[in-house]
Amino acid sequence: MERSKHYIRVNETLVEVTQEQYLCYYRGKRRMRYFEHDIKAETPIRDADGKIIGYTPAKEDSLERMMGIGMDFSEEQELLEDEVIRRVSSNAVHSALAKLSAQERELIEMLFFDEISERQAAAILGISQKGVNKRKHRALEALKKFIEI
Repeated sequence: MERSKHYIRVNETLVEVTQEQYLCYYRGKRRMRYFEHDIKAETPIRDADGKIIGYTPAKEDSLERMMGIGMDFSEEQELLEDEVIRRVSSNAVHSALAKLSAQERELIEMLFFDEISERQAAAILGISQKGVNKRKHRALEALKKFIEI
């Protein structure tokens, strides 16, 4: 039985290839056509006489059409996963803050919750700005350790 030859066109030249290469190449081309056209196009539904009686919707839909039928994609709509992550993270931070010493917790609250600058915190605490910075870094390292546990 004679084996048929397979060719692929490369830059207007036919190149002989193995059957495996041929199949791989044309499957790839078909896959590209599917992604570039088929999933974006509606498919006509025909009756027994061949008349178009409707369309099956495209597999890929446009944002405009989906919003037109009432689907909400606003940025305010938070995903459930994001909400869970935010709550777990918040609980972990509050638990870790409770483990800090009173001085460390007061400093972190001033700097991050009350949004006081290091210089202002230094004036309130009666220490240097450099001292505030060192305490802040020590407190943040402690928080990091408490959260990782």
